[in-house]
Amino acid sequence: MGEGTWLTSGFTSAHSLQFWFLWARGFVGIGITREPRAEQLYQRIERQLQRYREETARELKKRDEQIRQLDSELAALKLKLRANEQFVEKLAPSLVRNSLIFRNIALVLTTPDTDGELVARVQAFLEKAGAKVPLSLTLVPEAIQSADAISWRKVAQSLGIVVGDADDEAVKSGVWKRVALLIRYGDLQNNWQALSKAGWVRINGNTQTPIGSVVLICPGQNQQDIVQGKSVILPFVRALDNVGVRVVVTSSMASAEVLALFQTDELPTVDHIDTPLGLLSLVAALIGHQDHYGFGETARRPFPEPEWFVQQNQQ
Repeated sequence: MGEGTWLTSGFTSAHSLQFWFLWARGFVGIGITREPRAEQLYQRIERQLQRYREETARELKKRDEQIRQLDSELAALKLKLRANEQFVEKLAPSLVRNSLIFRNIALVLTTPDTDGELVARVQAFLEKAGAKVPLSLTLVPEAIQSADAISWRKVAQSLGIVVGDADDEAVKSGVWKRVALLIRYGDLQNNWQALSKAGWVRINGNTQTPIGSVVLICPGQNQQDIVQGKSVILPFVRALDNVGVRVVVTSSMASAEVLALFQTDELPTVDHIDTPLGLLSLVAALIGHQDHYGFGETARRPFPEPEWFVQQNQQ
């Protein structure tokens, strides 16, 4: 090997060593310089998370304080409301005294009153107003709605209706009219038993007493109640209205859609019958101050004017 070749080879080897040295130093340098930067980034993220945790804790504490304050205000409002209800409850009987004297009123339920508390409360208040409540009926809309044409004709014949070749709708209309007449003028021949045997109604009280007014207690809330209201309850109520029976539709939980069914026929409604104001509204509707009372979507006024009762008592 000549001297020139050795020098060239040496020169190349020297440059290779220098290159590898610089590359290794750069790689190590990168590793060395990135390590503190990662630590700094981690610390910055940790500080941000800590601030976020502290801010969240403050917001949660603030929210809890607001909830406690609202709970306290709500409890105070409930106490005031209860005090007002007790005042109205004690005052109400004197407002309605003798407003319904000599009137026979029937209670009609579209679903059973499981504990009987609401029916007892309504009946007691009507009696304080001077009315008599000789009859309470509970309709069974499911049985009535599912009855076929043959069942309707059997019930019609049991009620003394001559069916002949009348169509199905005429038979149903005839049955509802006969039922309304039995309520209006009394059932001296015990025809109600036909409806009871068919499973359409449950009877409690004296069916022979003529009835001038009906309080319909309708707690419907779901779609099925709306369907039954259209096909069963509404035809019954219209039949009562046609024979001169005053009907007031009441509820403590019925949906706006259910009450709206009856308002289209200009029937008075009360959507808070389970309250003292609702009972006052019921009496107002029964003595002729017809409106849509309550606090729901379909109501037009929350309660009647006290002056109405004063004027009624003066008359």
